[in-house]
Amino acid sequence: MRNIIAVIIAVALGAFGYALWVRKDAEESPLNILVTQMRTRAIIEHEREVTVWYKACPEVKGINPQVMVIWPAKLNYELDLAATKLSLSADGVLRAETPPIHGDDPSVPSEVGEYLAQTSFWTLDSEQAIVMREMQKATPLARHLTAYFLRNDVGLPEQFKEELETYLRGISGALGLNVTRIEIEIPTVDVRIPPRPELTLCAGSVALANGFGFARRQDDGTVVGIYPRKPAQPAQPEAAASP
Repeated sequence: MRNIIAVIIAVALGAFGYALWVRKDAEESPLNILVTQMRTRAIIEHEREVTVWYKACPEVKGINPQVMVIWPAKLNYELDLAATKLSLSADGVLRAETPPIHGDDPSVPSEVGEYLAQTSFWTLDSEQAIVMREMQKATPLARHLTAYFLRNDVGLPEQFKEELETYLRGISGALGLNVTRIEIEIPTVDVRIPPRPELTLCAGSVALANGFGFARRQDDGTVVGIYPRKPAQPAQPEAAASP
């Protein structure tokens, strides 16, 4: 009787151990390991280096000076991998659905900026005061440009896709996954662009970032933003009238 009970207990323990082993093996499948490794990396980051320059004609007491402003900045962008979803189809297509790209706080090294103020004898404000007012606009303007390029630069999502695809292809190959194609979907959202600081551009001038105009002064003195034209949507064919 004792032998029978011992056999029953041994079989039960064996079945329980086998169940745990199968469960652990399922949890450590290559796809699950891929997901874990991807989320461990956490984020993909990109830096976009830009050089901003414009000619300002601020309103001061006396004759308005002309100030040529040039400064560099690094615009930072991130793609959160922790919230990315992966799926692998039977035909080997690895699909990745990511959250939207978001902009991080830019870096503006003020010590390497160039400010050339052509002040007049009749300008009562000092050159240093005029330059300091323009320097204070650099960081908020860089934040504006971070969102500006996130909305309008179509090459930015492609760069993130390329880097993520390279990463997924490398790690899936190391894990022995049979991946025939990788499809990455980065959703497009309506990016809110923070207000641009007031730029007192000179008449007929344009503010540039890497040679692309993002603001210009109108004939009436107002400064407006410049945005790329979106491609026209193809016209929908009209439905044929039924006889």
